Amino acid sequence: MLNIFMTFMMWTKRFNMLKDSITIGLLGGLIGTIFMDISNLLIFKAGKTETLYAYIAGGLFVAPFRTKQKKNYILGELAHFMIGSVWGIPTIYILKKTGKDHHLTKGIFISILSLGSLIGGIKFGILKKFRLTKTYYSALWNHLVYGLVSTQAMVWLADPIVFESSNNKTEDFKRSKCDYNSLEIMDSSHNLETSYQH
Repeated sequence: MLNIFMTFMMWTKRFNMLKDSITIGLLGGLIGTIFMDISNLLIFKAGKTETLYAYIAGGLFVAPFRTKQKKNYILGELAHFMIGSVWGIPTIYILKKTGKDHHLTKGIFISILSLGSLIGGIKFGILKKFRLTKTYYSALWNHLVYGLVSTQAMVWLADPIVFESSNNKTEDFKRSKCDYNSLEIMDSSHNLETSYQH
C-alpha cells in the first residue's frame, strides 16, 4: 500500500504545485479517503471488520439492509468520498495556520476528530452500531490512514507559498527570541564589565 501511495504521489508531482487552499484541501482529503477505502477493503476481505465505509455512508440515505444493493453502494461510496474531501478543508487551514512542520502529528489529530464524528453518529443513532470490537479497531486504523495520507498529500501538492505566512511567523518568532537572547548576553556582559571596573 505504501508503494501505491508513493507511485500516486510521484504521478501527481507532474502537475504544477497548487496554490488554492480549498482545492488543496479537497484533493488531499479525497486522496486520503481513497487510501482509507483501500485499507478498509483489504481488512474487510481479511475478515477483520464487519463493514465497508460505503455501507456506513449509504446508511445516511437508505435503510442499512439496503446498502448492499449496487445503486445504494455507489451512492454510499460517493457520499464517503465527499465527506472525506470536505474534511480536507479544515485540515489545510490547520496546516496553514500552524505551519507544515510536524504535519503527520496534525494528521493524527484530524484522524481523531474524524473518528470522533463517526462514533458520535453511532451514539446519536444516525449510523448503525458496530457489533464487533474488531470493527472499532479497524475504524481507528483506517482513520489514521486517512489523516496521515491526506496531510502528506497536501504538503506534497501545495506550493510552498501556501505555507509562507506561517513560516514567516515562525521565523519572526525565532528572530525575536535570538534578539532577546543577544540583549540578555550583552546586558550580562555589561554588568560583568561594570563590576570588574569597580
